[in-house]
Amino acid sequence: MAAVEVESRERVQIRMRESGATLAAWRVSLSSPRGAIVQAEVSGKTWYRGEGALLGSSQEKLAEMWTAALSTVEPEPELPQYG
Repeated sequence: MAAVEVESRERVQIRMRESGATLAAWRVSLSSPRGAIVQAEVSGKTWYRGEGALLGSSQEKLAEMWTAALSTVEPEPELPQYG
């Protein structure tokens, strides 16, 4: 699998055809490959949806990429030194 480059991680609201309720999900935007992965948990079951270049990818591939995206190390924010 090619390297996964994360642009951003955010909490999003999603709607499903089967449910009239709005659900919370996680969305990881990727710069490589270009696209995004949305992860949602419904009734104890986790599922993924690909966007952009990842649209139509299998659940297995998206789960693998999700894990790789979460394991990427983000640089620590630089904190100002006081006193």
